[in-house]
Amino acid sequence: MKLVEKTIKECFVERAEKTPEKVFIKTKNDVYSWKNVDDITEKLSYALLEQGIRKNDKVGIYGYNTPSWIISFIAIQKLGATAVLINSCYKEKELVKCIKIADIKYILYTGIGGDEDNISSVVSQLRKNTDTRNIKTFNIERTFGEWISFFERNVSLNHDTMMSKMTTLENDCQDIACILFTSGTTNDSKGVMLSHYSLVNNAREIVGQMRWGEDDIMCLSVPLFHCFGVNVSLLCSILGGMTISLLKKYKTTNVCRVIQNDKCTILNGVPSMYLALINNPMMKEFDLSSLKSGIIAGSPIYEKDYYDICEKLDGINLQTSYGLTEASPCVSITGYNDSLELKASSSGKVIDNVEIRIVDLKSNKECANGEVGEIFVKGYNITKGYLTTEPIVCDAVQKDGWLKTGDLGYIDGNGYLYIVGRRKNLIIRGGENISPTEIEKVIKEVKNGINVRVVGKKSEVLQEEIVACIEGKKDDALVEKIKKYLCENLSKYKIPRYYLFIDSFPKNQTGKTDERELKKLVEEAELV
Repeated sequence: MKLVEKTIKECFVERAEKTPEKVFIKTKNDVYSWKNVDDITEKLSYALLEQGIRKNDKVGIYGYNTPSWIISFIAIQKLGATAVLINSCYKEKELVKCIKIADIKYILYTGIGGDEDNISSVVSQLRKNTDTRNIKTFNIERTFGEWISFFERNVSLNHDTMMSKMTTLENDCQDIACILFTSGTTNDSKGVMLSHYSLVNNAREIVGQMRWGEDDIMCLSVPLFHCFGVNVSLLCSILGGMTISLLKKYKTTNVCRVIQNDKCTILNGVPSMYLALINNPMMKEFDLSSLKSGIIAGSPIYEKDYYDICEKLDGINLQTSYGLTEASPCVSITGYNDSLELKASSSGKVIDNVEIRIVDLKSNKECANGEVGEIFVKGYNITKGYLTTEPIVCDAVQKDGWLKTGDLGYIDGNGYLYIVGRRKNLIIRGGENISPTEIEKVIKEVKNGINVRVVGKKSEVLQEEIVACIEGKKDDALVEKIKKYLCENLSKYKIPRYYLFIDSFPKNQTGKTDERELKKLVEEAELV
């Protein structure tokens, strides 16, 4: 594939001009054509300009999967600003960290109201916080009709005047398009900076590999604040011209209903999403025969689970892929015509214009085919770098351009990549990367001197569940206190499901906690 030098804005405008009346976004209550979204984002970008947002400013998007999220993202691209994508589950403490890491001055949020609206509550707390009260926040959640009314009341300039002001905000394809947050094992979230060039070309590669086109309809249920959502789903839809059937949150029955009603042909997801879908007894009540393809990625998939998914979603061409946020995200993908056996066991071949090498953990020399080592990646798709508040040196992206992934794998004689594990102890639960250290830090705020280690335990559906190991005698009152504190300070998906008390943690020869032995104890324990 030949690489192109285009921005996200250019790709969107080209698509809107090519198929203006075709449906772009469809929800339960609204339908937006490409022209509708082009017009709304053009006016919104000018409204944001009048609020003080300028080229290269960091603008947070904090919201659920709604048309207004997509509209905000495209408007930010038209402004030449950088979209900072914030997890909708984040509580105030986590959001404040993101603001500091990315130097966010503005936040566009989708306050939907009701009992499930965590976002409006957090933004309200943010406005009272002395450290963040100067951050400008705008609730941009609106229906199609409300957008039209809003601009009739608030934007009076004509099209030519607006365009003359906007032409000064043009981006270069090497500029940072967005910042996404990812966890490591030694620190809290890091901001990963991705350029227009890396995102656009990675999405083009994915569209080609999947053979997606204008006749397809994508059921978009993965969170837009992840690379799987914003690039593998949204940007791929822009480049391929697919219609998006958008779900606010992932609920299996709703996914089934949308696929049936809208005749969706594409469904992307992490393994836990697919497993939850096929294990829902209601699934058989729906006609899902329109589904033709999808990418399953974001965490390991066991071969048995892959076969079960393909059997129950008969007719779907489910392609496995390996990627990470730092690589925009796709590094490798199984071929459209690869056998089920290859798709179930491997992560496919490395995509065009990207290199990988497998490096021996001891010698740092390149491994031969079939030998397991750490995966290194190099290419156009690699992050421009990290943003972090921690006083650490992040050597993941090395001076020679190679990205040290921390993942372990090998390449077979036919060039297929196989993932066998992770070098460090990052927990992946339902496709979410979770830092054990972050959770440990918060638990230690509950009780001085508590010795705690957070590890992952294998789970049939979510791949891993979080276990908090506490050194000492069982203390139910302490557990309840920890649970309450975590609920107030961490996203729900980061809260341990299990608590295991151990009289004394296993130690290695240096006197430190033996993490391998501890994980072995956790796997063997009967946890309820």
